[in-house]
Amino acid sequence: METIKVETIGKEIIKPSSTIPNNLRTLQLSIYDHILPPIYTVAFLLYTKNDLISQEHTSHKLKTSLSETLTKFYPLAGRINGVIVDCTDEGAIFVDARVNNCPLTEFLQCPDFDALQQLLPLDAVDNPYVAAATWPLLLVKATYFPCGGMAIGICITHKIADAASISTFIRSWAATARGENDAVKGSPEFVAANFYPPANEAFKLHVDEQVGERSSITKRFVFKASKVEELRTKAASAETVLDRPTRVESVTSLLWKCFVAAAFSKKTTCDHKVLIQLANLRSKIPSLLQESLIGNLMFSSVVLSIGLEGEIKIEEAVRDLRKKREELRTMILDEGGSSDSSSMIGSKLANLMLTNYSRLSYETHKPYTVSSWCKLPLYEASFGWGSPVWVAGNVAPVLGNLAMLMDSKDGQGIEAFVTLPEENMSSFEQDLELLAFASLNPNILV
Repeated sequence: METIKVETIGKEIIKPSSTIPNNLRTLQLSIYDHILPPIYTVAFLLYTKNDLISQEHTSHKLKTSLSETLTKFYPLAGRINGVIVDCTDEGAIFVDARVNNCPLTEFLQCPDFDALQQLLPLDAVDNPYVAAATWPLLLVKATYFPCGGMAIGICITHKIADAASISTFIRSWAATARGENDAVKGSPEFVAANFYPPANEAFKLHVDEQVGERSSITKRFVFKASKVEELRTKAASAETVLDRPTRVESVTSLLWKCFVAAAFSKKTTCDHKVLIQLANLRSKIPSLLQESLIGNLMFSSVVLSIGLEGEIKIEEAVRDLRKKREELRTMILDEGGSSDSSSMIGSKLANLMLTNYSRLSYETHKPYTVSSWCKLPLYEASFGWGSPVWVAGNVAPVLGNLAMLMDSKDGQGIEAFVTLPEENMSSFEQDLELLAFASLNPNILV
């Protein structure tokens, strides 16, 4: 496939359609928000759109509905200032672009990740790391293909939005564009600092100084529904697993095994490989945390660890993932489920995370992160021209040793976007056990 050429044809700042009240002018960040690296949570939505709708009409519809949506999601139009967000109606950046040399159907035959990055509006800012920590907090790029298809690339700073947050934002924006403001239940609330302790600028967590400097590569691996079922069967063991493993548990365990095998195929100075898993707490504490809450309402934990001599077995990895999940559930139940216990649970979870991370040394521990976006209803995001033919997600700038799991369009398969150092990826993508269940970047429209 010929490399796509994306041409910017317009850029403007979109401000909320209504002025933000004075009592909502400041948003406190939580300790979790504060320790996250300055990156964007990223979503790509691709549509085979009716080409009878003009680009001008579509662009106007997107911008108008975005302005209305920013009134509800007002912090996204603000500016981060230390450990608070100044909700100053600064606005969001909206970029219009077009591809002249490649129809969308051709692009989707084998979507190259580097080409996919061109559908993001990051070229609208000088330094994405700086921008994600200050302003703009929200960037959007609408790219039009010559066949009438289009892509919407969305970047929201991870400082105030996790994957569930960007899903809620997209669904609300799409409903507004359709004129169905009541389609999304519950108004968005930015209350992460009511759950986790408020951020303190004096607090510093040791970070990996080489983040963003390593040479990494991202590739897409697709587990079809039938292959996921095969993997779930393989991952189950009468001796170790009582219930059949979930799709995410099974795929995570296989990826972990392949991560370790790829790492050990190269010389390494790290004594331990550790798997970090992110859990959306909204579904785990529904009595306290509604789905419409915006912020980093996640729990991040080291779920698996292995030394130099270790060997991974998928069924044992599933068992250990289950054990960690049960430990989290028990900890939440021990604090009760009343509204008064929300901050107590948050403080306990924050202390546990910070304690665990303080024990990790980037000299002796190599962290791998798996983040699941499965079950987020992103394929329901219709702006008035049908649902997306493909949805992808990641973070930008892209972090190393990371796997993002997303539902395939049928809701049964899983797509994994895996980022590894180039030398590790060469071993990872040739792993025979991985390739028994996953296909490397197949045609999306088949």
